Amino acid sequence: MNPRAGLLAAAIGVAVVVIAIAVVMSAGSGSPGFTATQTSTARPSGSGTVTTSRTSTGPAGPPARPAPAGEQFGANVNYLFNGSDFTPDQVAVQLAALRRTGATVARSDAFWEASEPAPPVDGVHHYQWAFDDRVAGTLAAHGLRWLPVIDYTAPWAQSIPGQDHSPPSSDPAYAQYAGAFAARYGSDGTFWRAHPGLPAQPVQSYEIWNEPDSGEFWTPGPDPGRYAQLYEQARDAILAADPSARVLIGGLKSPSTFLPAMLAAQPQLRGHIDGVAIHPYGGPLVVLSRIRAARATITALGLGQVPLYVTEFGWTTKPPGAVDYAPEQRRPRYLVSTLSSLGHLNCGLAAALLYTWVSPERDPNNSQDWYGISSPRGGATPAVAAFRAGLSAATAPRAPIRLCAT
Repeated sequence: MNPRAGLLAAAIGVAVVVIAIAVVMSAGSGSPGFTATQTSTARPSGSGTVTTSRTSTGPAGPPARPAPAGEQFGANVNYLFNGSDFTPDQVAVQLAALRRTGATVARSDAFWEASEPAPPVDGVHHYQWAFDDRVAGTLAAHGLRWLPVIDYTAPWAQSIPGQDHSPPSSDPAYAQYAGAFAARYGSDGTFWRAHPGLPAQPVQSYEIWNEPDSGEFWTPGPDPGRYAQLYEQARDAILAADPSARVLIGGLKSPSTFLPAMLAAQPQLRGHIDGVAIHPYGGPLVVLSRIRAARATITALGLGQVPLYVTEFGWTTKPPGAVDYAPEQRRPRYLVSTLSSLGHLNCGLAAALLYTWVSPERDPNNSQDWYGISSPRGGATPAVAAFRAGLSAATAPRAPIRLCAT
């Protein structure tokens, strides 16, 4: 996630604690409980040796899947899981409120570091699924489907020591994790078979990294060709585990420059991209113009059938003048108008997810603390009411908005 998410160290702390205990749903939620499986192992194919990344020269795996029918709506819920700001009871209250708006999908991190804190031993990967089990089970219990971000680099695999946003020194190791994750939480995944009391909400779409076209999230700076290699190998591993999956290019801030560079570096990816996630931040009209530009780029690349996923958009209410700032009294209007439009564009959108459902609201000088539309204390807010109204308008019958060329 964007620094609007952060809190990785706290997330790992939560995972370590949860490994030792059974994860139980809030008693007041009326949801079934589930137990976190502590460890599983997997042996990589071939020699079992962790290797460095490679430049692909052959076919790029299975062809792209067709665009999904309809459009999904939801929100990012990263703060509910990536730290200790919210108790299990508070998480349950927040997710129940999100589901009542009509949202059906929730985006949050699937940290590689949390699931594989130590390197493979004799070529065997050991995964600890407590953190991911908690996210998958809690979301499913509230009728929400997880859209995970497979991120970032585990400490033992960092190409730049101490930088978890540096690309992995081993693409196969990252891909091995992505495939193991899909085998557990995807269609007919082992997690769902082990927890029949939960309503099954298998993961359908996987986002590979977050904002790889930003120096903040791809250290020391964006590298389209290097990211293309990582995407290709991760996609192959995920589809080997779950052939029904859709694997998305990680949320891009600048798709109009990054996507052409990716395909120039790795042309074999053409026809093998299941979706492109974008982060079109800005006022309502800017959001629409950036979606139109992304669609124009994809079409010009000969990928006109590849769907777009808006996996982050939103506004912070503090401090004035911050990037993505909107006054609190104006934000509800932004929410209604933007969501209503996103539901009817002729731009091939498969999903739209607000950033973010709830944030801590601690430091008035830290804009990251004020993107949330739900109060961290619970209860209705004008922004939540606007979000609900926006989703209703987005899903209501209406003539298409002809923003994009067809």
